[in-house]
Amino acid sequence: MTQQSLREAARALSRGDAFEALARAGRDESAFGVMLRGIAYAQLGDLDLARRSLTRAATMADEAPVVRARARAALVEVELDAGNPASAARAARESIDELARLGDERNAAMQRLVLARAEVLLGRVGEARRLAADVASTRLPPDLRAVASLLDAEIALRALAATDAREALARAKRALTRAPHPLLSRALLAMERELAVPVARIQRRGSTRDADLHAIEALCRDDVLLVDACRRMASAGRVTVPLARRPVVFALLFILARAWPAAVARDALAAEAFEVRQPNASHRARLRVEVGRLRAILADGLGAEPVATADGYAIVSTREVALLLAKTDDEAARVSLLLADGCAWSAQALADHAGVSKRTVLRALRALVEQGGAVRSGSGSVVRYARPAAKTASRMLLLGLLPGP
Repeated sequence: MTQQSLREAARALSRGDAFEALARAGRDESAFGVMLRGIAYAQLGDLDLARRSLTRAATMADEAPVVRARARAALVEVELDAGNPASAARAARESIDELARLGDERNAAMQRLVLARAEVLLGRVGEARRLAADVASTRLPPDLRAVASLLDAEIALRALAATDAREALARAKRALTRAPHPLLSRALLAMERELAVPVARIQRRGSTRDADLHAIEALCRDDVLLVDACRRMASAGRVTVPLARRPVVFALLFILARAWPAAVARDALAAEAFEVRQPNASHRARLRVEVGRLRAILADGLGAEPVATADGYAIVSTREVALLLAKTDDEAARVSLLLADGCAWSAQALADHAGVSKRTVLRALRALVEQGGAVRSGSGSVVRYARPAAKTASRMLLLGLLPGP
């Protein structure tokens, strides 16, 4: 097998043509050829075969150290794609040091971005943002600068910051005009589409409509009292009050906000908030106590108050009241939106924030994992769930494989 054939195989991988790459690489038994086949298998989704090929390439002692180092670097993203962000992060740090020691600065920079993606999945979004900024502050070729910008966009998407995501995608697009790259262009297009996909619903002024990230961001910037039923919190201006650990108080707020500006009868309010069929005197006494707690919370910068009416309670607010609801009424939709923040959640924490039982959340999580909408990491008491990492470069296609070893 000639070096020219291997270079053509690498170019095929950069176009996302795994079958062409396998045909070009043939049965070449050099570490470079075995590595190319491993990356092609990863592109095709066979992570077990990819792992075996890349492990073999990484342990071929008679080959150039830089080729073995790149094979180990490719294994990092295979591990990340398999849903093991903690082990991927540890391996990425080792890979960064090894590549830098060998003078392969391009791939060391790429590995820092891979590490940042692992940090996102581990819930360390601030650390991911710092890593991405450190890489972006160095001199980078346009394709790596595009990868860094796509990572910035992914972090912004998880923070529901549509404007920041759009600006990051614009930076990636400018980089790709200087160095066109089919795979990155497809990743960019996919993220642009994600910005326009409805992820929740907004109830406002008597009507309910689907909302994408831009609509949610605009709503958060409006002068409204926003009751977020997805993340169980209330916000107005720059004040945000989390209520995930105050389920009854949040239930009262949600019921009153849904009816705003109308009032809700006392017995109807108690029945729904306390989940009872027929409220009695004890429930009515408890209702007065919980409404008092809600009043104290709303008075703390939210500019609203529950007031007694002739037969019930109503929210009086200096701002318009709006609701943010899950895209659908099933629990998987609510859990999916919680995972969108990039944090690694325990099932119990998700249950607390969603206001449902842990068993219900676990059922929703199983469905999301099976559908590819969530990844599970850890074991025992440290099992965590997170949103999958975006396929920014479709499994290690920017590892400096051109022009060859």
